[in-house]
Amino acid sequence: MGKHSIEITPAEREDLVARARKVAENFSALSAKADEEGQLPLELVPIYKESGLAKLIVPKSYGGHGADLWTVALVEKELASWGDPAITLSFNMHHVMVGIFRDMLPEDVRARLFKKIVEDDALISGPFSEERAGFSTIADTVAVPDGNGGWYISGKKNWATFIEGADIVTFNATITDADGRLPDSFEEHKQRESVFIIPANSPGISIDRTWNTFSMRASGTQTCVFDKVPVSADSYAGPFRTGLVAQMEWVSFPFAGVYLGIADRAYRLVRDSLSKKSLGRTVSGDNVLVRDTGYVQHQLGQALAELDLAERVIRGTADLLAAGEDAAWPAIERPARISIAKIAATEAAIKVSDIAMRLTGGSAIRKGNALERAFRDARAGIYQPLAGDVVYDTLGKSQLGVFG
Repeated sequence: MGKHSIEITPAEREDLVARARKVAENFSALSAKADEEGQLPLELVPIYKESGLAKLIVPKSYGGHGADLWTVALVEKELASWGDPAITLSFNMHHVMVGIFRDMLPEDVRARLFKKIVEDDALISGPFSEERAGFSTIADTVAVPDGNGGWYISGKKNWATFIEGADIVTFNATITDADGRLPDSFEEHKQRESVFIIPANSPGISIDRTWNTFSMRASGTQTCVFDKVPVSADSYAGPFRTGLVAQMEWVSFPFAGVYLGIADRAYRLVRDSLSKKSLGRTVSGDNVLVRDTGYVQHQLGQALAELDLAERVIRGTADLLAAGEDAAWPAIERPARISIAKIAATEAAIKVSDIAMRLTGGSAIRKGNALERAFRDARAGIYQPLAGDVVYDTLGKSQLGVFG
């Protein structure tokens, strides 16, 4: 089998999407309050675990559902569209990390991790960004050797999505010299940047509730602090730059599903509203139906086209990867080309929610309105990796031979 060969059946895919729709009902019930308070509702964690979605991406050979990229995107779309985008984004962190670890981890580490997910429904938070330069920086978080094959981890991760609900936390840290000093050489510093996987309740881990944004407020993206956290040798999961980054599809597609769900949510909300809305007596007539207005029909059609275009890009990219056609792409371009799917979804969410706000009218900007929340949540996609400007820059440099 190839890296992205599809092992689930159409019936299994339908079942997983149906499970997501059922879980989405629970997300929806708590979404308004969660957005207002800016907190992830932790009472949803056991509900999510009971659904079996924790093992969505775990291969069947390890006891999981073995979902492919397109199925993952569909599940995330369902949760975001019918449930809540921000809450979905939080649980989405787990799927991002499981997908990355499918092909990155050594077999013994992978088997041990997947067993916890399958048997215990363990959920993962994966904070890899730091205040200095986000995801693109070399980790300032340090792993100081303890003299017994393990390390003491110290540092801070300021984009720790789902950290309050996780059973496992995985992160990047730079291994220091024995005396705690970082190497002077940039190349050696980069080579020592490593991935670790530890229990979320490890001593020395604390959470600062720093999350206060206008977008994705219910995602619970707090700050995770490591204060000389003891880490054993078997927690080492390999190099970061040549390991995790090489699995960019498992970052792109789950995020793409979330933002496709926002676009779908915004479109559905405005379509259903416009199809029923009547203005009554106006200067234009006795009982003006909004749906009979020409520009309304035109802009709604434009919104549907944007939604459909993004879905075709995501599905088409998934098909290319399943067929192994990405082997023809220049290696330096692969992460960027894959990320086009996430960019398409993000832009669709932004454009469709904008059209929906314009067509709905002034009521749409009331704080807490479902469409107002979708409009705000759509904007967070521009920051998730790989960001659009990074993708465009990478592709442009590669095509012009700048990378050498």
